[in-house]
Amino acid sequence: MATEVNQKRAIVYIDGFNFYYGLKNAFGNKYKWLDIQRLTEHFLQPDMVLVQVKYFTAKVKGEAEQRQALYFKALQAHCNKLTIIYGRFLNSSKQCQHCGKQYQQPEEKQTDVNIACEMLNDAYLDNYDSCYLVSGDSDLVPPLRMIKEQHKNKRVYVANPPKRKSNQLCQLASGYFDVSENKIKSSQLPQTVLSTKGNPLTKPKQWS
Repeated sequence: MATEVNQKRAIVYIDGFNFYYGLKNAFGNKYKWLDIQRLTEHFLQPDMVLVQVKYFTAKVKGEAEQRQALYFKALQAHCNKLTIIYGRFLNSSKQCQHCGKQYQQPEEKQTDVNIACEMLNDAYLDNYDSCYLVSGDSDLVPPLRMIKEQHKNKRVYVANPPKRKSNQLCQLASGYFDVSENKIKSSQLPQTVLSTKGNPLTKPKQWS
């Protein structure tokens, strides 16, 4: 992407479920119809230009599946710099701490690895001057440390989701900040978004 001479290229990497559960714990369903690209534009410094937003998540099953699919279609139609990168869910055996009974619980897999690979590969290919990591997951310390050591000209900023923060990530970052409610509130999608095929995609009633 062509940029002006003094502009710094920025890529934003979003740990989807880490951000989602922080958002849900802080505000319930209030801000789920979120324009992710617009939100990330609030992060940038005046001399930066947004090159790409990479959103890492997995497809859910069951009652929430249709709402998630609708939301992703709306994002892809509305956000021209957004790429959704999918991990997957695997059932994991758990034991109830109270009764000892075994049960199956789905766990998200691959997201941390996907984020680390994309951040490091983009640094190696010189796709950004600065990047933002939206996550409070300390499992992402290794890629930040590697970028800091191997790509000293790159800047990595950490954006803490609501109710999510890793002091380890913040200590390694070139800078960090909390994603505020004001930024989230001002970054909502229109009530209805037209899909890439021209079909209306309307905000789910459960998210009102």
